[in-house]
Amino acid sequence: MFFNGSLFWFLMGTIFVLIAAAFKAYADDRGWAVTWWKGLIALVVYVMFVMAFYGWGTLIGENEASAGFKLFLATLFVAFIIGVGLWRLLSSKSKGA
Repeated sequence: MFFNGSLFWFLMGTIFVLIAAAFKAYADDRGWAVTWWKGLIALVVYVMFVMAFYGWGTLIGENEASAGFKLFLATLFVAFIIGVGLWRLLSSKSKGA
């Protein structure tokens, strides 16, 4: 099965590295100061996004598609809220500077 094989996890790792590099390049272009805790929040949002799809697929396989879709939407909603908060935190300029 593809999702249990090493090729899937290799591709997921490759995609993660590409997304992390793109996020760093975008943050540098925008002049954002990404500290370790802001990076950690970004990582949590990415993991929640990926796990939403993983949990949905698992519950579809368990013949619980409607519960999987509800979990998928709830997880994406929480990830979206945290992501918007992080974006506002990164894009806001300090009043003292």
